[in-house]
Amino acid sequence: MQTRRSQLNPEFAPPELLDRARGGDGDAWSQIVHELGPRVQGYAQGKGIVDAEDVVQDVFTAAARQIGDFDGEWRAFRSWIFSIAYRQIVNRYRSPSRHDGELPRVLVDEDHIGPDQAVVIREMASEAVAAMDVLSEIERDVVLLRVIAGLDTAEVAKAVGKRAGNVRVIQSRALAKVRAELERRGYVMEERQP
Repeated sequence: MQTRRSQLNPEFAPPELLDRARGGDGDAWSQIVHELGPRVQGYAQGKGIVDAEDVVQDVFTAAARQIGDFDGEWRAFRSWIFSIAYRQIVNRYRSPSRHDGELPRVLVDEDHIGPDQAVVIREMASEAVAAMDVLSEIERDVVLLRVIAGLDTAEVAKAVGKRAGNVRVIQSRALAKVRAELERRGYVMEERQP
């Protein structure tokens, strides 16, 4: 799946886009898949799913079948899509193989950096993805839904069936584990200034 710069603000899409999708408008669905598909694929790849493009197709097929049951704005729709993705992966891939070291392309916007920078960034990010092997499944889900999917804490909580406070604790612990694993692998982590 090729990455292109997003046409829609992740926080907002025209209200009529979802109405058109509910009405079966193929162009509306194409725009939605273009916007959210790479993030769903990145989430699936981060979960270790080899056939991540199939997951994308299954998620949007399920969404198209169920869209009549959805009532809400773009932000809620985005969360709903990732809830479907989460359930699809849990139900179909209970014991996923770990990632193959390939970083989801959605994380590197190669249109705005040089090819040398892209290689360095992809290598560093691949190490971070590999370091996620130390995480439990729920920790991995929370980090991927927050970082790759771009969901907020409440949206992640809804997707994984936890409370928002629990998600914040899980995320904090998970990121500490990843940081420790990266340090173990020889990466020096700089402390962020408040």
